[in-house]
Amino acid sequence: MKLKVKVVWLIVLSLVLNIALMFALLYVGNSVFFPGYNHVNLQKMSEELAGRLQQADLHDASQLAREMAAFSALHEGVGIDLFANDGSLLHSSAERTEPYTFAEMMERLANPFHRMFYGESLSMVYELDAGGEKLYAVFHVEGSAIQQMQFFLVYNNESAILFFVPLFLIIALPALLAFVFIMWMTRRLDRLNQAMQRIDLAGEPVFLADKNRDEISELTNHYNEMIAKLHDQYRHIRRVERARTELISRLSHDLRTPLTIIQGYAETLQRGSALDTDTRIRHASIILQKTDYMNDLLHKLFGLASLDDPSPAFQKREGHLDSLLQTIMADYVLILNDKGIQWEMDLPSSPVAATFNPEGLTQVIRNLLDNAIMHGGDGNYLGIRLRLEGDAVRIDIEDRGKGIPAYKLAHIFDPFYRVNEGRPSDGLGVGLTLAEAVVRQHGGRIEVASTPRERTVFSVIFPTGAKVAGENKSVTGNGH
Repeated sequence: MKLKVKVVWLIVLSLVLNIALMFALLYVGNSVFFPGYNHVNLQKMSEELAGRLQQADLHDASQLAREMAAFSALHEGVGIDLFANDGSLLHSSAERTEPYTFAEMMERLANPFHRMFYGESLSMVYELDAGGEKLYAVFHVEGSAIQQMQFFLVYNNESAILFFVPLFLIIALPALLAFVFIMWMTRRLDRLNQAMQRIDLAGEPVFLADKNRDEISELTNHYNEMIAKLHDQYRHIRRVERARTELISRLSHDLRTPLTIIQGYAETLQRGSALDTDTRIRHASIILQKTDYMNDLLHKLFGLASLDDPSPAFQKREGHLDSLLQTIMADYVLILNDKGIQWEMDLPSSPVAATFNPEGLTQVIRNLLDNAIMHGGDGNYLGIRLRLEGDAVRIDIEDRGKGIPAYKLAHIFDPFYRVNEGRPSDGLGVGLTLAEAVVRQHGGRIEVASTPRERTVFSVIFPTGAKVAGENKSVTGNGH
């Protein structure tokens, strides 16, 4: 059963219950909590008295007295006077024998509703039909015996419309407004439900606009956030899948070539017993070189696989960053001089103490230096700077080569992404991914800024507990 049908049934049931409860409170509750005589009771008493007098001989005073006494015994607290059609007094429960004067009778019957409203004693006159003879009964009720709350409904054929239409509106209008409101709410929910049924991750995301500030609006906003995340994750998964497929192709090529070379030189060494020593050494060096290349590929693949595995312990210890950078840079001095690249290292004059993982940070710095030499070596400059920025440390690695196009900056940290996609020698495209993961484990980040043909700077920033002030010391070198 749909929600709209349930709402209709709920409103109909509530209307029926409201009407039943209203009548129960008006009639049942009124008689229980406010006992006493009212105009309805007195009207029924007159009809009951008329029924008793139908069989009585009105000219027999003793019989009439017995009937009236029996009737009065059933209705204690109500005085009864019975008059003939000519106004003569036939019976009085107060045992009055003299007829009432006009003034006395008018005084008794005057202002009945006023007296009833203020709880004063009142008299009501009713016409009786007793065996074809018209009689009049006057009921006198003390103020304490009058019902304290009474309801009057007097209408004719025309006034009934004026009464029942407002009454119907009073009862039905709130239900109608509730129905319209709930229909509006369910229509918003239906729109949200239809949008969720039309979700297609392969297509464009469908967003909903809901300017209302209620729970459904919040649910719509959560839906928009969810659909955006789903599409982003789907696109990311698709990129990763494409990158993995490309990785397999690249890996097959990158492994096949060195394996072929290794196999060729190994077979040559196996057959060529007459080769001189220099040739054998050269062939063995090539084999070792290609073996190191393959080992580096496998090491990067292992590092990439370990990114999503939280089991390996990442341990940090205190050390000096300036000493670490000097040790790393010492391995690159000869390479930079051979390539004719001018290099500069700018370090603080005082030791920079920090807590870090030496192996992981070394891998990050070496990866950034290798990229600067490979992709920015044509600028003939490489700089490395160490700075303290409050509670954080900043390591800048700068080159002045061809740079990175602006539209590629947002993707350089994606797995398997390569800036120069047409050059297989650029590697697997996981180096920066690994570097960023390591820096994140230090609670930091990697920033990059590049102006092609001017300068490209990779900045490694992570928090450190030590603050060391001092002037900077610079070490420069020139391969020329």
